[in-house]
Amino acid sequence: MVNSLKETYNTINAPIFRSCMQEKFIKNDLYPLLKLAMPLILTGIIQSSLFFIVTVFLARLGEGVMAAGALVGWLFATLIVILFGIFSSVNILIAHKYGANNQSSIVLILRDGLVLAILLSIPTFLLFWNISPILSLLGQSAKLVELAQLYMHALAWGLLPKFILIVLFELIIGLGHSRTIMMINILTVPIYIFLSFIFIFGKFGLPALGIAGAGWGMTCGDWIIAVGLFVFLCYSQHYRSYTRAIFTMNRPFYIREILHLGVPMGLMYCLEVGFFFAVVLIMGTISVPALAANQITMQYLGPLMGVIFSIAQAVTVRMGHLIGSNQMIAAKRTAYTGVILSVSFMFFIAICYWIIPKLLISVDFDIHNPAYDQTVHLACNILFIAALFQILESARISLFGALRALKDTRFTLLASIIGFWVIPLPIGYVLAFPLGLEGSGLWWGMVIGAGSSVLLLHFRFQSKTNTFKLDK
Repeated sequence: MVNSLKETYNTINAPIFRSCMQEKFIKNDLYPLLKLAMPLILTGIIQSSLFFIVTVFLARLGEGVMAAGALVGWLFATLIVILFGIFSSVNILIAHKYGANNQSSIVLILRDGLVLAILLSIPTFLLFWNISPILSLLGQSAKLVELAQLYMHALAWGLLPKFILIVLFELIIGLGHSRTIMMINILTVPIYIFLSFIFIFGKFGLPALGIAGAGWGMTCGDWIIAVGLFVFLCYSQHYRSYTRAIFTMNRPFYIREILHLGVPMGLMYCLEVGFFFAVVLIMGTISVPALAANQITMQYLGPLMGVIFSIAQAVTVRMGHLIGSNQMIAAKRTAYTGVILSVSFMFFIAICYWIIPKLLISVDFDIHNPAYDQTVHLACNILFIAALFQILESARISLFGALRALKDTRFTLLASIIGFWVIPLPIGYVLAFPLGLEGSGLWWGMVIGAGSSVLLLHFRFQSKTNTFKLDK
């Protein structure tokens, strides 16, 4: 009789218990993470629109100008990715100190981040100013190098404010104010577009500077926005307590810790960008249709990975706040919530890849034209495999964000070396050439590499959460 009553009680209350747990999960884990992630995702979309529109401007000046703009865009994006990795350590440290309610340390971290921005702008300026011999060494034509040099020289004068802007953004993100970042981008992206337009085409009495105008538009925009944002932070009631004391020389100094955490992340981003560039080169040796099919897949991969990186960045900040306030169990739940959110999103995208691949391909090619039959066939195969890669990659990036919150950036660098270079390249090469799978073989190698990286990062995450020590 007693057992029967217990079974009846459990039967009645089990759905209620599950409902309460689901409500608690949404309120305590999912909602705070989405609150941070959604503005960052929208910010990424807004920033992508800037580069798209500037490319359209340059395309109107001719094929050669557009090609030079694409070359500079690739070089500039690679550099910014590396430096973004270095400076992203600023938001990690700030998130921890914010969770611990340690305002004085946040001021010192911001101070040292700005000092580092100034120091790194000097060698970067010299690199931009002397880029021509490097481009010539890479086999680029003299005309292309000449155009690229005009663009790079104009961009060089905006590197200092660009780096300062990155650090200021990292402060705001570290404090968890991602909606502020979104609003700033909504207000400032039109400024970049307007300035680029008037400098490129020579409006309002200004001379038409062509490709150099794109660089000067970005540079002038960076100076205007950097000064404006710094003034805003100095007078805003939410931020002035962090900015008005940055000129103090109090100890401790955080430059060493910023570099200790940031350099591995910068190298990791560089290795990952370099891997995809290597894949492009290998695809080019297979055939033109293989290269085109790969490019179709990559044009979807880039923006989608931007969404996942935004979720991972939100995981880092949210976990940093929780760890700083000594809530390790909640921080661990946040990590797994991020993985679930990212994988769920990519699984939905995977279904689209599997069900309507030709619709996606039709954005670039007339799928009914027999001349493109081979490209369409290859693209369908690669999209099918890429769907699996993106699901695994979404889990990897989320776990990377979690480990970053635990200040473990060296292992993530090692995992990227293994997951992008040590495993996928040799396996992909064997599958592509000796076994005859060609472009599909390279992507199967990437799937295997991503899966191995997920296993390594998950094992490391479990180990670090059991042994992590809070800052004193």
